[in-house]
Parts: sequence; structure tokens; C-alpha cells
Amino acid sequence: MYNPWESEIGYSQVVKAGNTVYISGIASNKATLEKQVEEIYQIIQNTLKDNGLGMDSVVKQVIYTTDIEAYKKLGAVRKQYFNEGEYPSSTLVQVERLYSPSHLVEIEIEAYVEKI
Repeated sequence: MYNPWESEIGYSQVVKAGNTVYISGIASNKATLEKQVEEIYQIIQNTLKDNGLGMDSVVKQVIYTTDIEAYKKLGAVRKQYFNEGEYPSSTLVQVERLYSPSHLVEIEIEAYVEKI
């Protein structure tokens, strides 16, 4: 288990199915959107590493944010975690609220084992 919510709510943070690894949405309690994005990608990077993968195995990400205009300004933060020109497929969605009112963004990932 990666966090107490897994048993509390009843889900798995990481699921492996064949050659695909699914990482459930990850959020942060940092004070700013930029700090939350940085921490989330660090957690994603560490979670992938725990499963023998790297960021280059990410093929898709879904990003949920409470402020799409603010998030669009953080492309440079996101890009630093991926190789130039090798970005994953992405979907960006604005939502009214995430699990905790302090969460400004939540990111879920799909990674492919054979991509490495």
C-alpha cells in the first residue's frame, strides 16, 4: 500500500495488468498549484521506480485540476519529468473539486512495461 486511503476507501494505488501499470490519481497538499504538480510528479517517479519502471514508460496521463488556466502555465514543470519530444498522451480536465478541498490537481498514469 502506498497510502492509508487505499484501505480506507477501497482501491489500489498501483495495478499491474499484463504489460500495463496503472497508477491511480495522485494529489498533494502543498500550498501552491506549482508545488503540488512538482510533488505529484516526484511521487509518480518514485512509484514507477518501485515497480521497476521510469518516467519514459509513461504512455498516458489524465490530469484533473480545479483551475485549467493556471495549470496550462505549468508546462515547464511537467516537461522536466519527460524526455524532450517523448511526452505521453495527455488529457486535461477541469473539475469543480477533488477529494480534499486543498487539492488543486490530481494526476493518474498509465505506463507500459515494454516501452523501456
